[in-house]
Amino acid sequence: MKTAVYLLMITLAVIGCSTPAAPEFDLRPIYLNEVSRGWSFFTDSKYGLASSSFRIALDSDEQRIWPEAYIGLGWSLAMQDSLTKSINNFNSALSRELLYARDSLSVFTGLSLAYRDITPPNFSLVRDYALSVLQSDPNYVFEYKRMINADDLQAVLAEAYFNLSQLPQAAAIADPDSLLDPLSASYQTDLLTKINLLITLSREGE
Repeated sequence: MKTAVYLLMITLAVIGCSTPAAPEFDLRPIYLNEVSRGWSFFTDSKYGLASSSFRIALDSDEQRIWPEAYIGLGWSLAMQDSLTKSINNFNSALSRELLYARDSLSVFTGLSLAYRDITPPNFSLVRDYALSVLQSDPNYVFEYKRMINADDLQAVLAEAYFNLSQLPQAAAIADPDSLLDPLSASYQTDLLTKINLLITLSREGE
């Protein structure tokens, strides 16, 4: 009788060890669906709803390895003037290894514009990120809000150069035909006026 019991226990143990584990549930489709919904809301200027969708996507990414939702949340928060949180999300996206080149340009554009609008502005980073995008794609257009483009980056780049006392570089953008006289007492004021016009035209384009 004891032998039969032992054999039964061994059989149960073998069965328990050989039972295959349940397959892991693939959350990537859920994640990508919410990212897609987020960008649809964003394109329609529904930034609060976009933020919610991107946050749901982040919650489905248990290991926090995918960058797309961070990018979308960064842009959505920037449009709601939550600039510090926007920058944090853009930087989180940059720290992910699965970032595509086009996504990097989107992040750099967002960071350049966010660092320009934050208080106080960080014009060194505005310059560096804008240059990264323009050097890679001089005709850059943000795919989810096409009125954000290379012209906006050129405007903030000129402003950054001016505030960093790099006047020749600023003038190359704001006064490409060299109509202003660098020896004039009003040169900096006149150059700044041209730069502010670029900024204004950029904002009106939004």
